Amino acid sequence: MDTKERIVEAAAETLKTEGITGASARAIARTGDFNQALIFYHFGSVEEVLMATISHTSRRRIERYRERIQGVTTLPELVAIGDQLHREDLAEGNLTVLTQLMAGAAGNEEMGKRLRDEFQPWIDVVNDSVVAVLQDSPLAGSISTEDLAYAISSMFLGAELLTHLDPSQANETLFDSLKQFADMVQNLIGMSALFGDPHS
Repeated sequence: MDTKERIVEAAAETLKTEGITGASARAIARTGDFNQALIFYHFGSVEEVLMATISHTSRRRIERYRERIQGVTTLPELVAIGDQLHREDLAEGNLTVLTQLMAGAAGNEEMGKRLRDEFQPWIDVVNDSVVAVLQDSPLAGSISTEDLAYAISSMFLGAELLTHLDPSQANETLFDSLKQFADMVQNLIGMSALFGDPHS
C-alpha cells in the first residue's frame, strides 16, 4: 500500500470512528500512524483527502456491484442482490463514511457538487441493471430508464441514511416491501408479455 492509499484508508477509518467533525488532519494522521504533513504534501487539504476517500470507496463498491448484478434478468433478483450488498456495506462501515461526508457537504456547495458527481457512476450501474431487466419486456422503450434509475438510486440512498436512525427498520421492513413490490411488477411484466399491450 503506497502513502496516498494509506492516507485515504486512514481518513475512511477516522470518519467511521470520529465522524466528520473529528476528521482533522491530526486525527487522520494519528489513525494511520504517519506525520500529518504528508496529508498536505499529497492532497493539499483535508477536504481533498475526504473526497479521495469517497472516490476510493466508490470504485471498490461499484466493481463489486457490477460483478454481482451481471446476468440479473428480473426485478426480484435485483432487489435481493441490493439487499445483500446493502448489508455488506453496513457491516463494513461504508454507510458511515457516506453519511458523514454528506453531513460535511451540507454547508459546502463545492463539496456538495463533487459529492453529487461521485453518485453518477452509481446511477449508471442501476440504469444498466434496469435496462437488462426490461429489455425483453413490453415496457422496453416505453419508460425512461435513466429517470427510473435516478429514482431507485435516491430511494436506496435514503435507505442508507435511515439505517443510522433505525437499522432494523431500514434493513428488514424496507427491503421486504421492495421484494413484494418487485414480485408484483415482475408478474405484471409477465402478463404484459403473455397478452400483449392492450393499447397497441
